[in-house]
Amino acid sequence: MLNGSSKQDGDKPDAAKADDADIIDIRQREQNKSLAQMLRSSLRGGMSGNDEPTFPNLLLWDQQGLRLFEKITYNEAYYLTNTEIAILERHCKEIAANIEPGSILIELGSGNLRKIKILLQALDDLDRPTDYYALDLSRTELQRSLQQVPRGSFRNVRCHGLLGTYDDAREWLSRAEIASRAKCIVSLGSTIGSFSRADAAAFLSTFASSLSGQRQSRGSRQPGESSMLIGLDACTDQKKVFRAYNDAPGMNAQFILNAIDHANTVLGYRAFDKQDWDVQGEWDKLTGSHNQYLVPRRDIDFEGLSIMAGQRMLVVKSHKYNPKQQAQLWMSAGLVEYGRWNNEDKSYGA
Repeated sequence: MLNGSSKQDGDKPDAAKADDADIIDIRQREQNKSLAQMLRSSLRGGMSGNDEPTFPNLLLWDQQGLRLFEKITYNEAYYLTNTEIAILERHCKEIAANIEPGSILIELGSGNLRKIKILLQALDDLDRPTDYYALDLSRTELQRSLQQVPRGSFRNVRCHGLLGTYDDAREWLSRAEIASRAKCIVSLGSTIGSFSRADAAAFLSTFASSLSGQRQSRGSRQPGESSMLIGLDACTDQKKVFRAYNDAPGMNAQFILNAIDHANTVLGYRAFDKQDWDVQGEWDKLTGSHNQYLVPRRDIDFEGLSIMAGQRMLVVKSHKYNPKQQAQLWMSAGLVEYGRWNNEDKSYGA
């Protein structure tokens, strides 16, 4: 811990439960327009040779993408989820004891809550009043997730939803009525790994700036201080990592290909056809990451831009962090580590 300055698309949540969910819309701007601009910029910049051609990884996280990823987390080969659950089950009381009573606990990218529920139950058992906020991009998925923790689930924990992006969440945290309270910002699932190492530090630093309380030396933390709980994958077993992101049933491939459908949605027309694309995953020893690409099977014209067959388009990198890299990340982000909880072989930690 750190301190610092599934259903199918046609299914609908139960109306009564959905209406009962406390969801706050914190969006600052229309997401589709922003994402369409990002897509055009990243493709044109990459194909002009200035940058690596990419499909923005935000395209992975529409409603369908969220549900496809949830299926992946139940796949035995995708070790990250089960490892993190085991860590939380073993250490939840100790982690909860380090979260200030009366805190706002905000989870960045909440998913279906099966991991965070372990920590929420520990907070409840320790009689620590907490306001939990699940941040996500899809109102429907927030409603579905919050059905897992209906009112009355806990005595001391109240559950809410935040509809918006990371940027929206930072703005929300700066509001006077929020800024004055102790907070714990939670990022599980090694989500930080999807950023470049420099961007990961910058990302954490901007959230750290929203935390109240002064930074203390390692191992000392004063009452009233806010904190961050960050899950990081340290596994460098190349075969194990490759199996996690290239599963035999092809769930990861479906997840990556869904970025094509989402791209068409945000552009407002059918610019791409999934049948024209393959998914390729590989371990990148140089960067210490597993990378997933979309690769066109044929030449494709996109708004006058020529994408050649076989030209790899990066979708997402999943960086792994050894202990030295973890220490560098905290230092670069201006964070101080005062607690660490690992699995037995220390290949994953929070």
